Amino acid sequence: MTVRLMRAEAMETTGPEADRRREPRFAARIDARMKSSRGDVVDIHLAEVSLHGCRVVSAEPWLKNGMFVEIGLGDEPMLEAIIRWVRDGSVGMEFLWPIPPERREWHDLADMPF
Repeated sequence: MTVRLMRAEAMETTGPEADRRREPRFAARIDARMKSSRGDVVDIHLAEVSLHGCRVVSAEPWLKNGMFVEIGLGDEPMLEAIIRWVRDGSVGMEFLWPIPPERREWHDLADMPF
């Protein structure tokens, strides 16, 4: 028996199985700062955020998959994350720990009017 397999990127999925994230993402549209483990610092644009990660907009060439970074809003302490993907000027990252409840500046992003 021969079975023809399709490439995953060519498949289009709709419905609840389309997004396997642990929780919903929210549009953020706010400036933030990111710092690498080597000390490189860059201003970025936070595009989406969830309890376990975020997507930022940046074309910095030193941002690579698997890199540990910190991301912060204003003068508040930064959250630690690992970069999971980089493509087309966007960077997806997973926080090392879920955003703590006391970090209101992050939780409030989901309630911002756009």
